[in-house]
Amino acid sequence: MHRLLRHEWAVVRGEAALALHGWRDWLMLAAMVALALALFIGSDAAVALGDSRVAAAVGALAGWASVRAARRRLDHLVRESVIAAAALDPVGRRQYGAVVLTSIALLLVAIAAFAGGASILVMVAGMTAGALAAALAPLRILRPFGAARSSHSDARPLTVADAISDVQLRANHPRWRIIVPLVAALASVALTMALPISWNPALRHAIPAATTALTMLALSRVDADIVMFLARMGHGAWHSAGLHLRVAGLYAVILLPLMLLVAPSAFWPCAAAIIVVALFTLLRVWSFRAYSRRYADMILLFGAAGAAVLGASFPPLLIPYLATAGIALLRRAARATWSMA
Repeated sequence: MHRLLRHEWAVVRGEAALALHGWRDWLMLAAMVALALALFIGSDAAVALGDSRVAAAVGALAGWASVRAARRRLDHLVRESVIAAAALDPVGRRQYGAVVLTSIALLLVAIAAFAGGASILVMVAGMTAGALAAALAPLRILRPFGAARSSHSDARPLTVADAISDVQLRANHPRWRIIVPLVAALASVALTMALPISWNPALRHAIPAATTALTMLALSRVDADIVMFLARMGHGAWHSAGLHLRVAGLYAVILLPLMLLVAPSAFWPCAAAIIVVALFTLLRVWSFRAYSRRYADMILLFGAAGAAVLGASFPPLLIPYLATAGIALLRRAARATWSMA
């Protein structure tokens, strides 16, 4: 096994040991997975995966995301790890990519099998196309603009919003905080209008909502180091979350009126997706202020799983559940202001 793969396997085992200390944790994880599968089998999502177009889109998205994540991980190992030489080795990089794509392919095959098994080949083919597209695309698309040249007229003091924008957009000029949400909103509307009228109404609502959610997640990316820096500089919990939601909020402000005008049937699904992602980002910022990065991610993971189970079994309790969790996180996040611990 290549040194790069041995290193990553050791990281995975270490993270699993920290997150799942004993057999009770593993038993809870197994119960949650079993419950998720029980809710998935026979659901509308499983039925939608029987459509070859949906299966191909899911596979392409999974292939794109896995390759992009693998490339970012390798880029991080090259820049900030002790195994930079192994991460630069072409053989190790090819083996790393093969392991990632094989794992994603097996996961997609399992999902398709639980959904009925009719779309396995289409989903794998879509994953291959998405992976090839991600491999051919540059890792940082917006980075070259404005980085090399800067005139005296463009000189200005940097702000915290610039640092957050650089993490979320990979851009070096504030104009991208307007251009990117505008282009993303227009693309979302165009995709919604291009969906065939003959499709199932649930599917025609789910695709715009999923597109909106993914775009919101991309435009509200949260970096734990920046969150803690904001807390130590005296920025409050609400203000810090607002800075992280600034670009995504502009996208929502542009998208929703356009949806209301050209595709009213998709307005409420997109609005619901925006609310869910905004709430998730809010809780993530607060959790990073209140806890360490690893513990915050675990809290969000189990909290989201509990919210999904509660929403599927007894929706009226979902609002009190989220309100209680949010208030508890907000109180701890507020105490982190000016804290250097």
